[in-house]
Amino acid sequence: MSGWNLFLVVDAEPVEVSDGVVLLEGRRLLALPDNGYQLLLAWVAGPRRVVRTPAPMHPDQDVVDMFVNSYLVEAGAPPRPRGFAWYLDLPVGVAPADVWRTVGERGERGSPVDLRRVREAMQRGLAALYDPA
Repeated sequence: MSGWNLFLVVDAEPVEVSDGVVLLEGRRLLALPDNGYQLLLAWVAGPRRVVRTPAPMHPDQDVVDMFVNSYLVEAGAPPRPRGFAWYLDLPVGVAPADVWRTVGERGERGSPVDLRRVREAMQRGLAALYDPA
């Protein structure tokens, strides 16, 4: 993947249907708030499974950018562009809790977080969700 510019920009307003789930141009999507963990999931899922919409900037956007982008870079992803809301396609019958349970890194409590391992866990989890054997 060459960069965040490959992610489709949809110029439409999403309609919230339940906690964290939206409909956008007929697609059932999981909203991914602007934080490092959730945007790492967007990066790992890739442009086939993630879309973005223009979004207003947070009053403390520079601080948000610093934290989000440092997380992404430490995990091996490039900094994400600002000014967008991000959404992950939800497979049929999959709830948001299923996504988070499937992609979660199950490291030891209190141990240092290795973001490369988090990324690998996300890759395995997404493969299980979208490409079940």
